[in-house]
Amino acid sequence: MIKKILLLLLCAAPLSMMAQKFGRFDYQAVVQALPDYKTAMDELQAIAQNYENDFADMQREYQTKLEKFRTEVNDKTPENIRQRREQELVDMQQKLQQAYEDNSKALQDEQQRKMQPILLKVQEAVSAVAKEGNYIYIIDKTAAQGSGIFINESLTDDVTNLVMKKLGISATTTTAGN
Repeated sequence: MIKKILLLLLCAAPLSMMAQKFGRFDYQAVVQALPDYKTAMDELQAIAQNYENDFADMQREYQTKLEKFRTEVNDKTPENIRQRREQELVDMQQKLQQAYEDNSKALQDEQQRKMQPILLKVQEAVSAVAKEGNYIYIIDKTAAQGSGIFINESLTDDVTNLVMKKLGISATTTTAGN
């Protein structure tokens, strides 16, 4: 009896392997098709522009003080005044550097804050498609290419449109089930 059960399991194993489904999708196309993504990118661009304008104003102020220093300070300028003005320029340079670093970090933090819910939404949609379609794996085909992973597209289903549909986006990029 045990031998018959083992034989049955061994025979059934290859059949269950054949029934496994693998999917691929275009992560970038899905994310970029989301209206939330477009809104987030517009907002991030506006924030970045504000930072750039503020930084440009600071650079102009520094440049003006530097020019003034070059024209007003000469060999006849008392040493204590020269040192004070040089220190002002050094302080401004440090402020510029700090502003640049602060702005870069703030923009990066804002980008992460805005993108996190979008990426989570895509992950949830992919997970739902995987469960509904009984997929073992669904792989981002763009990321796979950059990582050295080869996807045999003839043995996997393109589920990009299914993910888009799950997100309420009109699917126009590819045909699911290829």
